[in-house]
Amino acid sequence: MTLQSLRSRKVQRTHRLAVTVSAFAAVVGSIALAPASSADDAAPLNGGEPAASQPVIIDVPMPTVAAPGREGMNGIVEIRVGRSAPFKVMVDTGSVGLRVFPGAWGTRPAGVQVTSQKITSATSSGSLKGALGKATMTIGGVSTTRPIGFQYVNSTAPVVRGWAAKRVYGILGIGTGRYQLSNPISALPGEVGTQWSVHLGGEPRTRTPGLGHLILGAEDPTDAVASFQLPSLGPDGYGALLWNDHAAPGCWTFGRTREHCVDTWFDSGFHPVRVKGAVFSRVPTNGAGQVRPGTSVGLADAGSAFTSWEFRAGRTASVNQVRLAKKGRAGINTGNAPYFTYVITYDTVRGLISLSPARR
Repeated sequence: MTLQSLRSRKVQRTHRLAVTVSAFAAVVGSIALAPASSADDAAPLNGGEPAASQPVIIDVPMPTVAAPGREGMNGIVEIRVGRSAPFKVMVDTGSVGLRVFPGAWGTRPAGVQVTSQKITSATSSGSLKGALGKATMTIGGVSTTRPIGFQYVNSTAPVVRGWAAKRVYGILGIGTGRYQLSNPISALPGEVGTQWSVHLGGEPRTRTPGLGHLILGAEDPTDAVASFQLPSLGPDGYGALLWNDHAAPGCWTFGRTREHCVDTWFDSGFHPVRVKGAVFSRVPTNGAGQVRPGTSVGLADAGSAFTSWEFRAGRTASVNQVRLAKKGRAGINTGNAPYFTYVITYDTVRGLISLSPARR
């Protein structure tokens, strides 16, 4: 995948919520914290106002591994549910809520409630059935401020068996939309629950594992090459702001066809780029319903004169594979290829998804 015509844009910075390190004094594990203020720092300077506290930034290591099957890669983090031991889950920006697979724990951990209420969730390969549970959750050493609903899956679907064989026992959906479950990150305290970023590591062309990062409390990217304003969905029942992350205003070109601006969905859990819509009927494809290899593909944010993500279609999932269905309402799922090239930041205060170059 190559980058061309990159345009550096500064995302307007706004006042960030102050979160003191002392609020997370019990945080342990592999995390990176901004330096704490000393007692002297907190004292008024020359009779003025107290010094501002430092925000907390938590770097959650995210190994990127080959997905079950023959194609694609995904990022994995550890999570605790109630008082469970840590277990591994796949990070999925394309869904919302935690789905826990059988095998995540033996006996039910303390602090975990599983009800008789049935719940079904969709995946790219079908649906998963299970029961509604509730518990506090801990990511990167920081716990949610309240119990969060999750799905305890009782299915033996191929996706469950495939991930369980890799000792991965769930899917952590961190999308920003409104669904039957909540994004656990949104219930973390302070700014770590309002802004985060995702970057995948490794080499998807050879499916070579690497280290990616889920950054909680991520700073505003000052070198963003694109920023997408999401439609507002209002607050959830706890005041967290929700945004339609399936409707980012992305403007796409395929080969020599004219540009079309359609709802765009950034999805770290999905491997190919998936294109739908009659407006793309002139895009060249092969007999397998894929955009013809070698076709140039470009994405820009609405109103931009520059292409922010550009590559040539190919056959490799998580890199350049592009599937096309030339019917129905137009929309594009980016798959997770851009997460290998960019740091993708989610800001739920302003409803922005921003792409900034990853530092190699």
